[in-house]
Parts: sequence; C-alpha cells; structure tokens
Amino acid sequence: MPATNALQPPLTNKERKILKSGFGDWTNFCASYGLKPWDRDDAAEAKAILEAMARQGEE
Repeated sequence: MPATNALQPPLTNKERKILKSGFGDWTNFCASYGLKPWDRDDAAEAKAILEAMARQGEE
C-alpha cells in the first residue's frame, strides 16, 4: 500500500465502493486524474470528483 493512501479523506460508503471497484485505492484514483494525493488542492479536487461520481444516479 502506498504511503499516500494514508492521506485519503473520510469517504462515504458509496464513495469507498466506487474507489475500490474502479481504481483500487486513493493513490490510483488521484493518479488517474493527474492529481497528486499529497497536494491539498489536488486532493480536494479528487474528493470533489469522487463526490460527483457518487451523486450520479441519485437524481
């Protein structure tokens, strides 16, 4: 497990499921969008992307 996974923000169950099923872990999720998990702004952007993905289908 990469050390940057320890930087993962708190996630909802739905966000965690999306993360694990499609990307494996927080570090891979961030990297897939060209974001650095250790950069606060990038981590905030990654969390916003994940939140939007979780909201999809709820509408």
